[in-house]
Amino acid sequence: MKRHFFTAARLLLVVFGVTVIAFIVDWHSTVRIPPGQAGIDGAVSPTAIELRITEITAEDRDRVRITTIDGGSMIVPSTWVHPGLLRVLGNADWFWLTIGLGLSGCIYPLQTTRWWILMRCRGIPATWVRTFRLVMVGAFCNFFLPGTEGGDVVKAWGAAKGSGRRLDAVMSVVFDRITGLAGLVLLAAAAGLFATETGIAQDIGRWSGWIAVVTVCTTVFALFALDRGWLRIPSSIDRIGRGLPTRILDAARAYGSHPGAVVSATAISVVVQVLLASAAGCCGWAIGVGHELPAILVAMPIIFIAGAIPITWQGAGVMEIVAIGLLAGTGVASVNQIVAMLLLYRCLELTWGVAGSTLLLRGDIEIHPKPAEE
Repeated sequence: MKRHFFTAARLLLVVFGVTVIAFIVDWHSTVRIPPGQAGIDGAVSPTAIELRITEITAEDRDRVRITTIDGGSMIVPSTWVHPGLLRVLGNADWFWLTIGLGLSGCIYPLQTTRWWILMRCRGIPATWVRTFRLVMVGAFCNFFLPGTEGGDVVKAWGAAKGSGRRLDAVMSVVFDRITGLAGLVLLAAAAGLFATETGIAQDIGRWSGWIAVVTVCTTVFALFALDRGWLRIPSSIDRIGRGLPTRILDAARAYGSHPGAVVSATAISVVVQVLLASAAGCCGWAIGVGHELPAILVAMPIIFIAGAIPITWQGAGVMEIVAIGLLAGTGVASVNQIVAMLLLYRCLELTWGVAGSTLLLRGDIEIHPKPAEE
């Protein structure tokens, strides 16, 4: 019964998010003539007039020539024109998209190194090349499960099969994800605390920064206290039944004895998140988003965290709502531009995911060699 209830609740959230996006997006290009300004026929209206347009041609830096569906034409300031979503996507600058594709591609060797470090410090034999193959296959599989963590399931399976240490292999994937989230938190903290002169950071920077700092400090203290035995969490769990929580605590204690590996993995995560946020920024700049890099670095970690919640495919609807609330604003980015930015960002990830699918077709994606190969 509970399972059906949560499934229904998740579907309702999906429908709600997608419906909201469908209604707030401008699908058709329009021109909005302010009150008191001459319209197509030269008449001046005391109220704003909105007309659908079929063509937009640049006249100079600040003015464009528009043609309405009725065939009328006039030159207007570019700020009066609101391109539809498809036109925004069609006018994307390929230069910025190419840079974004390159930046997003750099994360996969880094993610491989991070996970490889976490496995090696626990004595799990794994070559970097086989780990890289499984990471790329996981990138492809991310597009088939809700949220942005679907590839972790495949990675856990590939790491555990034939390892002889199934629990340790699965926990390495869990802690790889934890260090990834730690990188998000640290990036939000740094950008929020040191980039508060930009528009978006003035609104959310200090709050997100301090919340991130408190979260990191609390987590570090909890792990330290657990390692020293100050916390009686395992004995408390005994009263309600042992299982996954105890396994995670045991794994946390084990990784606590390898601080160098944990710090290295977290540092790599920060670099990964900077590259991902910058790639998303490139998608935004390709369609004319006016936010500068510091603002992108503040907002994108929060948007990524929202997308990581396993509710919708690739966080669709959830990420858009959060991004619109953080980044949409007069003069810097329209709702259409924010939605288009995230669509283009997902296309970058899909491109690399398709590359990972070629490794899946070859088979033998397990990290540990099969007995016959030994």
